[in-house]
Amino acid sequence: MADTRVQVEVEDWVRENWMRERFRQDFYRNRIKLLSGGVFDFDAVNVDKSIVASISTSGSKTSGGKHAVGKMMKLRSDMLFLLLAEAPTKRYIVLTEESMYAACLKEKAGGRTPQEIEFLWAKIPAELESRLVKARAMASKEVSSATLEDVLPDELLLPGAESNNE
Repeated sequence: MADTRVQVEVEDWVRENWMRERFRQDFYRNRIKLLSGGVFDFDAVNVDKSIVASISTSGSKTSGGKHAVGKMMKLRSDMLFLLLAEAPTKRYIVLTEESMYAACLKEKAGGRTPQEIEFLWAKIPAELESRLVKARAMASKEVSSATLEDVLPDELLLPGAESNNE
């Protein structure tokens, strides 16, 4: 199972350092009521709940170099909850990967994201970024090391398993 502690550490750093410096106020993880009646736990909320943010440590490409569709879908889910949040006057998605920030700005320019949500890029310290990249590589290796038995049907694995009723 992939170790996500460094991602949590990055989120903490963004909330406690980068956001505090940028907005000149403290932020906390907080549960916010939704217009639809439920609640959602947001990554960063200021004291008066006028600013709500989701923090993402994802890059825009998979380890194989493809467009990270799943990661973008996660951001779209976060956008939905930001739009449903009852209290805020400002809604942000804070990205720690410049490539994802650029991808989100491109989506916004194309009219494919809500105009009410602003994307911000939080440059994290080099040491923290290095550990995040390493953890991401380990998680990718863990996922890609699936055995053939996990991904191929038996007919392709077992010699002579072809159907005899042809």
